[in-house]
Amino acid sequence: MATEYCPCLFRLGNADRYVIWYSGDRDGLVRENRRVMTFRLLAEVYAYASQQGLTLQPGEVARYDWDSIKRWCDAPVATGIAVGAFLNAWNMVLDTFYACDESGLFSHADGRNGVLYERLFRANNLPAMTAPGAEYYPVWTRAEVEALAQVLRLGVAEVGHQLDVGGAV
Repeated sequence: MATEYCPCLFRLGNADRYVIWYSGDRDGLVRENRRVMTFRLLAEVYAYASQQGLTLQPGEVARYDWDSIKRWCDAPVATGIAVGAFLNAWNMVLDTFYACDESGLFSHADGRNGVLYERLFRANNLPAMTAPGAEYYPVWTRAEVEALAQVLRLGVAEVGHQLDVGGAV
């Protein structure tokens, strides 16, 4: 399987940072010396990719607004659950881990909250996974909303840690 590289924009700590996400045998973020490479400008992403011989996939830059997710976590309500954005964020947090370094609070929370992940996944009603007429719209309990907020709060903190963003989260 050929590795694909895509630029992503992370909004975290009221600042925008570009990263390069890759998909292959294992998904992740491009690193140097175990450190996630971040860029202030999209042009810097393309220059770096060119220097490293990486071909970036064409298309729109994926955006992750970690600040928005953190705000929801601070005052979580079921009506504010953005199933697509939250599922994408959860998956991206998993991809931020350095290979063989998947310990920590988020990993523990991820392992204990598979049911929440499954509900987010199913609620996206992906055509390849959902039979016609079988759409799924979950009714979230208060306990599930609080648990989801806790998992995502830990996820935002993990992204901040992986990007070495001091007190931004």
